[in-house]
This record gives sequence, structure tokens and C-alpha cells, in this order.
Amino acid sequence: MTKAKSPRVIAESDRLILREFTAADLDDLAPILADPEVMRFSVGGPFTRQNTAEFLSRCQVEYQRLGFWLWAVVHKKDRKLIGYSGLLEQFLDGQREIEVAYRLATAYWGQGLGTEAARLARDAAFRLGFKRVISLIEPANIASIRVAEKNGLRYEKDTVYHHLSVRVYALEISSEPGVLSGKSNMENFLQEL
Repeated sequence: MTKAKSPRVIAESDRLILREFTAADLDDLAPILADPEVMRFSVGGPFTRQNTAEFLSRCQVEYQRLGFWLWAVVHKKDRKLIGYSGLLEQFLDGQREIEVAYRLATAYWGQGLGTEAARLARDAAFRLGFKRVISLIEPANIASIRVAEKNGLRYEKDTVYHHLSVRVYALEISSEPGVLSGKSNMENFLQEL
């Protein structure tokens, strides 16, 4: 009998594991992505179970194509899948960008887990060699604005994405290893964490 291969772990923090999704995650992820509150600021709204199955299939395709995409967020304490966090390839205003994106089940809101999950994805982007990350956030999504700012991203501009007015928050690292650039310097950034 062949043992099922464990999904690849991308990153860990004290409270979270970021790992690749598998088809076996459907039962845990479907109710999260079907929740209208979780999907309030999504382009397409709540997912059906079929939408979630298609999402999980696309994850596998993107992992092969790009080497990254959206990853499962697992809460270590209860070993439960609680949402996703990861990196999306976006083309914005004619330029390729890497977006830090995330969604968590509402039971896990208000505990700093969104910030932690987004930070794991942000750091994965830099380990993959990207020099800049963005987050596209609707102006009314105050919680996500706070998450972006806590992770060092700063407001850059307003733009339109899928017919929605959004704000672009960005963070760049300079060509000098370990140095962040942009509107906040490394010392300010570390103090904010």
C-alpha cells in the first residue's frame, strides 16, 4: 500500500503552517469560501462547492506553472485548515506584479492570524527572488489595509481592478540584500512589527 504524499510545506510561524493545497482539502475549504462575510471583498463573491473544487485544481496547475500561488493556512493548535494565503501573479497598469492575498475563516479573525499568514506569504515572495509585492485592497476593507500596513506595505496609488476601485499597497526590497526600500526604512519597519 502506498502512503499518500504529504503536501509541501512553504513556511511556518509559531501559530500557522502554510502548505500547498491538495484535492483532499475540499471539505474543509468549501464552507470557508462559501461564507459571504469571508468573500465580501472578492471579485466573484461566495464560492459554490464546485467553484472550490475548481479553485483547488487551479492551485495545482499554478504550482506547476509558477512554482507558487495560494497556499493552505493551517492553524497549528487545532491542526485545522482555516483559509488561504499566498501569491498571485497580477498584471496591473501594464506591469507584472506579485500580490500577497489571503482569506481566513471568520472564527479566526481578530487574532492577528491574517497579518501572520500574509507575512508568511510576503516573506515567501522575497525568498523566491521577487523584489516587490503588492496588495490590492478596496478602500472599505479597513482590516486588510491594517494587515498590509503591519506587514510593511504602504499606500502607493489608486487604480481599477476588475471594474473595482482599489488601492495598491506595496513593499520593495532594494538591490542591497536585507534592506527594504520605499516609504519606510528598515528600522521603522522592524519597529512596526
